[in-house]
Amino acid sequence: MKRLLLALALLSWLGCQEKPPPPDVVARVGQAYLTREELARALQLLPVQMDSTEASQQVIEQWITNQLLYQEALRRGLRNDPEVQRLLEENERSVLISALLERLYQEEEAGEEGQPGPAEVQAYYERYKEQLRLREPYVRVRYLHTTREEDARTVHRTLREATAVSDSLWEALVDRYADNPEEARLLASRYFPESRLFTAAVLTPLREALQRLRDGDVAPIIEIDGHYHVLQLVERLPAGTLPELRWIYDEVAQQARIQARKQIYARLVQRLRNEARVRGELELYQQPQRP
Repeated sequence: MKRLLLALALLSWLGCQEKPPPPDVVARVGQAYLTREELARALQLLPVQMDSTEASQQVIEQWITNQLLYQEALRRGLRNDPEVQRLLEENERSVLISALLERLYQEEEAGEEGQPGPAEVQAYYERYKEQLRLREPYVRVRYLHTTREEDARTVHRTLREATAVSDSLWEALVDRYADNPEEARLLASRYFPESRLFTAAVLTPLREALQRLRDGDVAPIIEIDGHYHVLQLVERLPAGTLPELRWIYDEVAQQARIQARKQIYARLVQRLRNEARVRGELELYQQPQRP
């Protein structure tokens, strides 16, 4: 929700400026225009789980609503209201502070592509691993879909009859039969939160089938809109499991980056406090004692 509000705020600012109609207009309110480029930029801030068509419509409708309200506020002269001016000044300070911090983070992270190295990630994992225990079940699955029913049956039969499915065997099946090999390889390569798989409404039968599977089980072939889906649960890790670093490397790297930024922030604030004291610009006055 926070990202959605940020996206909509960005669009309100982008769309409020008078300008000639651009060639790729999606919506217009008065002299404010929403372009496809601006819409795409806003969609990048939305949760990835949202359906793209639904998300686009939601952003467009909210942009129209925001523009109507914004233009009505201008017509009523609210920009000149003292309280509104105070709030605008506070917002300007917040924007400048955020810009300063982001610039500082980029300078500190220059040459590191903004991400901590393997040693830093490993150190963070070792320090906080007890806090990294899985909060929900994670699963590794073998999954592919194809528009060819006979191919789906071949893959399904192979998974059911094989004593053990090696990575090389699955890779061969994916190369030959999968309509989306990259997706099939990704899902088989690591563990994912079970709640985040097959979240689209059209894939509800797959999500329900996965919930019923035990380790090693192969679900019956599921046909949806002319696509045949083959699904095997390789392993389910229950909540509370201590994950190996390779399973959650990206998440740990992000947390390590956040931790590093907190340290950058603390150093900056301390330096600014020290410099302000030296210049005589910072004073702390004794608070009156309570009776």
